[in-house]
Amino acid sequence: MKAVLCRPRFDSPTEYTFAFAAEILQWCRQAGIEVTELAEEDAVRPAVETALEKINPDIFVFYGHGSEDCLWGQGANEAAIDLKNCDRLAGKEVFTLACLSAKDLGPEVWRKGGTYWGYVDVFSFTTDSLAQFQEAGNCGFHYRFLEGDSRENALTRAKETFTRLSLELVAAGNTLAAIFMREDGENLVYLDAHKPEEKEGCLLGLLKLPLRLRKN
Repeated sequence: MKAVLCRPRFDSPTEYTFAFAAEILQWCRQAGIEVTELAEEDAVRPAVETALEKINPDIFVFYGHGSEDCLWGQGANEAAIDLKNCDRLAGKEVFTLACLSAKDLGPEVWRKGGTYWGYVDVFSFTTDSLAQFQEAGNCGFHYRFLEGDSRENALTRAKETFTRLSLELVAAGNTLAAIFMREDGENLVYLDAHKPEEKEGCLLGLLKLPLRLRKN
């Protein structure tokens, strides 16, 4: 199995998603998944398109800023993937941690024969609960690609993880983080486990004053 992992890093939110994605990179290497990393200055449209063409990965992973119709590359000056080049994801499993991209981009990838894990609204998190949000954001990759669970079961288990972590945060007195965790889980979709028409929400915010991983 081959994977391409794209993880920009250029502002506060992407500092955190870059770190979250390091666990995905480690998991791939430990599991024998042949992973190509496109990080920081390599997390740009030309490099992504070249990797998808030459490597032809089974899995495309993206952690960073998103909008309804795209995933933003390094610096958020140009989309790494959008509606114009998402045909390159046909037949691939796409796993993202990015705001809003499952709203329009995800269904288009699905229509072209790919699958899409992502969020239909903003993914919010707080910096005082980073371990919990990393667990939530990454667990679906583990369920699907390391444990080999079905798409539908992976989605169900991930949503259960978000719910469990939200309840744990409530018990710890961290109400804001608990609210964000619950909303993130509600906004998570896996296009192919269910049809796009059944989806609703997408990607990232943070801090005590939440930041957003979206490009306006």
